[in-house]
Amino acid sequence: MDGLLPVDKPKGITSTRVVELVRKKIRKKVGHTGTLDPIATGLLLLLVGRATRFSWLFLGLDKTYEVVGRLGITTDTYDMEGKVVSESEVKVSCEEVRNVLPQFTGVIEQVPPRFSAKKVKGKRAYKLARKGKPIELKPVRVSVYSLELLECRIPEFKVRTTVSSGTYIRTLIHDIGRSLGCGATVSELKRTAINGFRVEDAPTLEDLLKFNEPENFVIPIDKALSFLPSVSLNLSQGKKLLQGSSILLNDESLDGYVRIYTEGKFIGVGLLKGGTLKPERLLFGA
Repeated sequence: MDGLLPVDKPKGITSTRVVELVRKKIRKKVGHTGTLDPIATGLLLLLVGRATRFSWLFLGLDKTYEVVGRLGITTDTYDMEGKVVSESEVKVSCEEVRNVLPQFTGVIEQVPPRFSAKKVKGKRAYKLARKGKPIELKPVRVSVYSLELLECRIPEFKVRTTVSSGTYIRTLIHDIGRSLGCGATVSELKRTAINGFRVEDAPTLEDLLKFNEPENFVIPIDKALSFLPSVSLNLSQGKKLLQGSSILLNDESLDGYVRIYTEGKFIGVGLLKGGTLKPERLLFGA
């Protein structure tokens, strides 16, 4: 049972705790491919067994969220779990909320929340924030591909957004509130998709832990990596690659990470550049 296991995470539990519970259930090595805040629900991609070798390939995938923002309140964590920093009267309309959203699409810069996993001089920002220590976080450049207003009942509004990896949704809502002049914080947050994986196709954590055959939910790792192109090798080429050697394919039509198959069998991921295929992470051998 080596592959990807999608899980619909409930609110109030850390991603690390989800990993611990699933590991105990299936009794195999389990790792995640990017965390969700305890306040957040939704899609969490876990890797099982030897598939954990490929976690880095999932970290940079685009993600889609549905988030409810509460206008008129700011908190130190940028969500309703934090300490209230300010409260103000909300005098904006739903039309004004809709009109401000285009300002936050495209390539934008945002400052990570103080209560985040961002590292400052080797330490997690949230650990420093809990101790009340001053933190200076530099802006990061991210991409917001879409930002759509789904519902609006002032003082709350709900949006759906698809973003690049590394985008802070709490900061996005905070900055929208600041632009509207009344502040805002996250009251609900759900990750609905990661690249082509959808939360509606994932079992809830509760169902997964109850199920007698959780391996039925595991997606074979080569299928989970279908967003990468594939190359096929003969047995001789495959053996050479498994021994750690690069091979010349004389094919410059592909460039980047690829799935590698030998006689129809998936053996791992390689880096193809200038027609030369180099082993990057394999299931066997090197």
